[in-house]
Amino acid sequence: MSENQDDKLARLLRSRRTEAASPDLTARIILQAQSLPQVQDISLWQAVRQLFAEFHLPKPGYVFAGALVLGMVVGFSTAPENVQSSDASSSTAQSYIAGDEGLL
Repeated sequence: MSENQDDKLARLLRSRRTEAASPDLTARIILQAQSLPQVQDISLWQAVRQLFAEFHLPKPGYVFAGALVLGMVVGFSTAPENVQSSDASSSTAQSYIAGDEGLL
């Protein structure tokens, strides 16, 4: 069955009309290549500056990333030693909230 499909494909490809390339094709390729910027030798310092420019974060990104890292550091450094102390801290936080306020 696949040989039959291969024969059909071969016949289709043979029957397809191909067009000759235009005579000015080489000239068009050369003109297009001349308009493209060429590779330049750059210094190491300029390459480093370009690398950092590609990965530049806007200022809100710095604030968010800094707050996230700071929160993780504080969270891991103040891990509770036992369960009773964490229960005490949660009850202390709840004592600041009045009974009629409720959580938003």
